[in-house]
Amino acid sequence: MLDQNIRSNVIYWMNLLVTILLFPILLWVSVIRWLFVRNPEATVRGEVAVVTGGAQGLGRRLATELARRGCHIAVVDILEHKAQETAEYLKKTFKIKSKAYKVDITDHQKLVEFHAQVTKDFGDITLLINNAGIVYFSDSTPRDFEEIQKIITVNFTSQVWINQLFLPRMKALNRGFIMSVSSLSGLFNTAQLQIYGPAKGAVRSYMASLRMDLNQYSGINVTTIMPTYMTTHQPTEQIVNSSGLGKLAPVLDGDFVAKEAVDAMLQGVDELTLPRQCIVGFKLQEFLSAWMRDKIMLFLHPKIDLNSQKKLK
Repeated sequence: MLDQNIRSNVIYWMNLLVTILLFPILLWVSVIRWLFVRNPEATVRGEVAVVTGGAQGLGRRLATELARRGCHIAVVDILEHKAQETAEYLKKTFKIKSKAYKVDITDHQKLVEFHAQVTKDFGDITLLINNAGIVYFSDSTPRDFEEIQKIITVNFTSQVWINQLFLPRMKALNRGFIMSVSSLSGLFNTAQLQIYGPAKGAVRSYMASLRMDLNQYSGINVTTIMPTYMTTHQPTEQIVNSSGLGKLAPVLDGDFVAKEAVDAMLQGVDELTLPRQCIVGFKLQEFLSAWMRDKIMLFLHPKIDLNSQKKLK
């Protein structure tokens, strides 16, 4: 037993030493790749994209960016009328095929039915844009089970379900793009995003695992987008501006985020924070102790009046 413990300790310290010696080299390789390596932008003309939450906000803007490049769009949203408006706008403006689908993405069976229908309507789906989300501020105050479950399912679980439905065909084709919209809230923990933040953090973690799992499929690209607050949802923008959150991170224009996101996806970028420089802050904070990170975020992050947001239905 003693020899085994000694051997385990020796292996641990040897691995640690190798990691410390290699870290500067790996860091420089990562920085150089991040700054200078850009793959040529892929074309999506004639391909078909599924865009969740595509009726309005960032989803509509992402659908518009893809349609501008000649991509056909399946607009998925619980808001049927607005989804139909978006689909009609895309068809008339960009002369592409587009159709609206009313789908409750928190219902797995509805997603299964949607998968069958959209495949019948369009054929092979080679782009998945997992955009649908609910920004919701919350602290440790007890909340209804249904409310918590809805935030987690919309922001995270539904993305897993959708990917698993469409991935088998993408693997068979060895072709496709998967984009998931996470959030800077998934990188930087705050006291009043106790459900939304971890759900978005789970998106990033899941997409990293998926990216490694799909490494053998050279034609499938996986991209995670992590933006700050945007101008795409007026109630959230009002909370951000009234609380002073907008001073901590700029409220970004939705059109700008959509273009940056689609460009990154088509260039094969793995992860993108918006603003881009926020990734530096995240990397630096990982060198700090949890105690120090907490103190900094409590100092920087203003208090939000949680009663100023509408209840989830």
